[in-house]
Amino acid sequence: MTQKWITKKKGTDSKHIQIETERKPREVREVHLKDIGPTPGQLEKQAWDILGDLSKVTKVDQLLLQMKKYSGTLGNYSGENSVLIHMQDPNSTIVRSATEWKYYGRDVKPGAHKISILFPIGIPQKAGPGKLKDFMEKKRDEGLSDEAIEQLVKEKFNLEGDIAYHFGVGSVYDIRNTESIPGKPQIPAEETIKAQTFYKDLKEIAKKHYVVEEDPLTGVHGARGYTAHSSDGEGQKIVVMKIPGEDVNVLHTLIHEMSHARLDHLNRKDIPRGIAESEAELSTYLVGAHFGFDFKDDSGAYIKGWLDDARSHGKDLGKENLDRVLNNARWLINEISGKL
Repeated sequence: MTQKWITKKKGTDSKHIQIETERKPREVREVHLKDIGPTPGQLEKQAWDILGDLSKVTKVDQLLLQMKKYSGTLGNYSGENSVLIHMQDPNSTIVRSATEWKYYGRDVKPGAHKISILFPIGIPQKAGPGKLKDFMEKKRDEGLSDEAIEQLVKEKFNLEGDIAYHFGVGSVYDIRNTESIPGKPQIPAEETIKAQTFYKDLKEIAKKHYVVEEDPLTGVHGARGYTAHSSDGEGQKIVVMKIPGEDVNVLHTLIHEMSHARLDHLNRKDIPRGIAESEAELSTYLVGAHFGFDFKDDSGAYIKGWLDDARSHGKDLGKENLDRVLNNARWLINEISGKL
């Protein structure tokens, strides 16, 4: 027998009466709400807030140190997503989706820490490197030439990075939250990239988009290179000071000048010279860091000089500038990775 109370009403009066009943009281079950995670808007705001905080860092060496944290993931993720990945997992190194990890012979561990990122909805998504690698290897096994495979890749996968206007939230995982799948090949060890080879590949990439000239006597106003309008007035020309036997310095210069061209500094009259130079050099630093080249000392001194000049005119780096830097570095990293 259980007890319960009922209420009887008579006119405006209420009377509470205790009664006994055979009916068992209803059990109260604990309800667990499904973790739906952050919304795309929340993620985007978090990324922009972090970039906003970074734009307030006045010491250049500290800015370089903070920005370097994102260089490792820029090859596969946008600037916003690189910021989000590090925010959620500061110790992340190699990050992929669960599906991508399978291409690399790895499974995500049960209960693994997931990292929430933005991904485009409503357009063909850019294929990850594992999927591309798997597709290319299958076609080579079928006897296709590299030229034929390259054409198939362009047709089958969205490699141009179409702009999406609507985003969803996806999950990715760091390599330490995965485990190898028995019998499947593992991620190959990264090869050391020599500056000479790196420069040669980067010059080939640059020539697809711009006129590129090497001149051992360049040094205009002390600069080791410059970007200008091409002779036909419709494109851009990159000139670098190339001294025989010198590799790292000319590599540094070429990345810097390609960044100027990619960021359209020749035509962006709204961007002061000091900010434009800082954008280009910060991009150069991130690209170098991604591939193991340490440009910190040279980049730090260069950026400090130009930022001091910009600040003397009331201008400074903002979060929009840092976003442009991250995504320009990402484009260069992807182009270079495709040649290695």
